[in-house]
Amino acid sequence: MTEYVPPQLITVLKTYQDNAPKGLHGPGLSLVHPSKAGPTTSSATVARPDSPENMEDSLIAPPITGPLPMPSHPIMTTSDPDCGVVQLTILEGKKIGCFLLGGEMRLCLPQIFNNILMDFSVEQINRSIQELMIYLYNCTDQQLQEFKRVNIIPDTAKTCGLITRTNAERLCSYMLHQADDTRNLKGATTFRVYHRCFGKCEGEFTPALYSFKEPACIRCRECQGMFSPQKFVCHQHDRQENRTCHWGFNSSNWHAYIHVALDEQNREAYAKILEQIWNQEQDLEEELQEREYWIAKRKVGGSLGEVGNGYGRQGCLFIADKGVNTVVR
Repeated sequence: MTEYVPPQLITVLKTYQDNAPKGLHGPGLSLVHPSKAGPTTSSATVARPDSPENMEDSLIAPPITGPLPMPSHPIMTTSDPDCGVVQLTILEGKKIGCFLLGGEMRLCLPQIFNNILMDFSVEQINRSIQELMIYLYNCTDQQLQEFKRVNIIPDTAKTCGLITRTNAERLCSYMLHQADDTRNLKGATTFRVYHRCFGKCEGEFTPALYSFKEPACIRCRECQGMFSPQKFVCHQHDRQENRTCHWGFNSSNWHAYIHVALDEQNREAYAKILEQIWNQEQDLEEELQEREYWIAKRKVGGSLGEVGNGYGRQGCLFIADKGVNTVVR
């Protein structure tokens, strides 16, 4: 016997299916409207409830019998409705231009290609983007002009791709991150930690191994590799959460993602150790950024009002992550 579904509920669900994926700008769009994401993104289709016979069936997509075919190029989704303010963020130690919209940064994709993933071919990067099911954005005309104004992209550029900060972190971790050599410190305090970012991973944290220059202090319990806290939150062995809309992730806020194992006896004390290490790390990074700021200020004669962004234009950009005004050089 088929469960009765009121027509009004069907209408509400259908409206949600039509509107929610557009707001998320995520892979869900291809599952509901395959034609909008290209014919190769999904083999699943959703029947329209044109008649009472298929009203109930329309709520369930046919099962996917095999892996989804990979598109030949990354999928470009609709541009953002607003421009946002052009800023800088730090990704893998590099300054990347971005816009902040809706709690998530949109990073300049060409800068990531040229400054971070320069050792990989475009084909390798595209393949990784497809495997992670990452959707990209196109700059609006206004965003394109803002990037050109601060010389993030050349004046001759006709278009520019954007990628969310979260997906940029996923992509860089997938392509770049390698475990450091195992280090042991006999008699040092060690406690178990875990995270649930993009999957799940458990590790053993040894505070005595941490330093700002050599931060690898967490040993993965599965592969035994050593990772810094910032890299550990992107490390996982479970199946990639490629069909999840990730939002607002920033690995520099690793203290919000790493948790002490629930059955550790001194859990609260260990949690305070994690917080102390993170605070020390933030203080050191802010000192470095402030030092860079004053060095740049001295180079232009001590007047911030005359400081350009290092590209021959007036004005300066700011690091969005830390809240420290830092001149782009």
